[in-house]
Amino acid sequence: MLSLTVFAFAIMFSQINAQEGMLTSEETIIGESADFFVGFHTGIFDCNQSTKFPYNLGVIVQYNYIPDIAKKWFFGAELGALYIKGAEDDLGRITKLALGDLNIYPLGLSFPIKSEVKQDDNAALRLKKISKARKFKVGLGFAVAFPLMKKSTGPGVNVDAIKTGIGLTIRSSYDLPNRMTLFFNATNIGRDMDGLAYKSSTSLERSNGNKHDISTYYKIGVMWNFLKK
Repeated sequence: MLSLTVFAFAIMFSQINAQEGMLTSEETIIGESADFFVGFHTGIFDCNQSTKFPYNLGVIVQYNYIPDIAKKWFFGAELGALYIKGAEDDLGRITKLALGDLNIYPLGLSFPIKSEVKQDDNAALRLKKISKARKFKVGLGFAVAFPLMKKSTGPGVNVDAIKTGIGLTIRSSYDLPNRMTLFFNATNIGRDMDGLAYKSSTSLERSNGNKHDISTYYKIGVMWNFLKK
């Protein structure tokens, strides 16, 4: 009788362990997710100085946190640096500077592409397929741009005016089949970031100088995901 009782408890204990193992496995699938990207980009820099747009080259580090892979919402952050160089414009001015920028995305949306989810998939399998699918991400966030180098030259240039500015960034990205991701960002900063400002009231300077106290730069590039969990 005692041996039968011990045997029954052993069976119950093994079933409980098996159930806990299944729950742990499912919780792992349903749980949070994160990405850590490092990449480089090029693009243009627009500071209203004339009709010529300087180019930019830079690097970027990006982190995305997805609280629940079943949801589309995620939180993101980026830190980057970009070198900006332009040809001499119509007024003899040359843009040459380097900026650092920090972007925080409190609201981003992620859309799985070709997740191959089937109607008869159970919840765990469905979420697993979504987690492995390629994704298209978009987000709107806050940006801070700060000067790292100020070497713009030409008549009317005031490099002391190049100071930290804040603004907004729109980001988008698309996952490739491997760990690579293509991205495009557009950032608008509420400050003249190149120093090519004019204070004079002549018609030439009004028509070709800075019309608005804003700076806009665009980034297009590629990133590699070092985390992807």
